[in-house]
Amino acid sequence: MPRPAVMLRQASRLVPFERSVTDGLQITAELVWKSDGWLELSYGLLAPASSGLSPLLLPKGLLDGAQRGERRDELWTTTCFEAFLAVPGESRYWEINLAANGNWAAYSFDGYRSGQRLQDLISEPAVRLRRWHHQLRLDARLPLRPWWPAGVCPELSLSAVIDRGAEGLSHWALGHGDVADGDKADFHQRSTFLRP
Repeated sequence: MPRPAVMLRQASRLVPFERSVTDGLQITAELVWKSDGWLELSYGLLAPASSGLSPLLLPKGLLDGAQRGERRDELWTTTCFEAFLAVPGESRYWEINLAANGNWAAYSFDGYRSGQRLQDLISEPAVRLRRWHHQLRLDARLPLRPWWPAGVCPELSLSAVIDRGAEGLSHWALGHGDVADGDKADFHQRSTFLRP
């Protein structure tokens, strides 16, 4: 049986918004959009070998392998991996949030931070987690049908929020656009989305 064609593959290293991020912490993100209407996301986190993952706040009781999660709001208030997809030439876009314990959220927006509503999926995202002493990898697969326009390659942004406990949250993305001192990270800025 033929495999679905890969319509878009984007792999990048994310950069932190905050200057106070621990030296040595690295995050990579990859998106694969397939012609059969499925989206695959992979995030890799590499912490310094000396400290490992212990300074980071992750959900308790994580097991390697498939995670059984549920739809939850406000995942971005702690460690969370995110993707933003937009239809080229239109103001509407979608936000997908994935937690290491398998919890997830999907939202649609009519325009910049406006008209937010839950986006229904035909099936929950399949989330798989692998951990080592100083590495974490989260892989997810989720359907874009029927809400994503068939054959339309998205504008996209990949991002992550990392909870560093007492050091606070750090915000990682492909880019952070033009920001002034004192501004907060804003993953919704369309100027930071990659275009096909």
